[in-house]
Amino acid sequence: MKAEHVNPFIISVCKIMKDMCMLDLKIGKPAMREQDFPAENSLIKLGLVGQLTGEVLLNIDHQTALGIVSKMMMSPVETIDAIGESAISELGNMIAGNAATVFANNNIIIDITPPSYCVGSAYQGGGNQMFSIPFTSEIGNLTVDVFIQE
Repeated sequence: MKAEHVNPFIISVCKIMKDMCMLDLKIGKPAMREQDFPAENSLIKLGLVGQLTGEVLLNIDHQTALGIVSKMMMSPVETIDAIGESAISELGNMIAGNAATVFANNNIIIDITPPSYCVGSAYQGGGNQMFSIPFTSEIGNLTVDVFIQE
């Protein structure tokens, strides 16, 4: 996995989480892992087409997702309902747009599909090995899982 294919997502996740949720993320140690997600995690899937093809998953622990939605809605939430799914999907949309801009500034032209939301138990992926970048914050953990066909 090339750094120039992963860094735009790292930059974008950190920027959007800071701007929209007032969260400072700390990056952990990246690693390769199988596509397997806890049943209750919130997943935002972004497809990549153009000079790069593949997918990126924003994989958010359930408690972290509740905290993110609470920050976005500016009031506490107890469950991820349709409005919460929409809020998290919009976060994915902002991350995708920011990442596409970073890629374009590096002369890599891609399109990113609109985000799709699902929980870990409903995710049906291709069983690919993902390059997983873990993040921690004061409200919990999330990862950015990247699969790029090379």
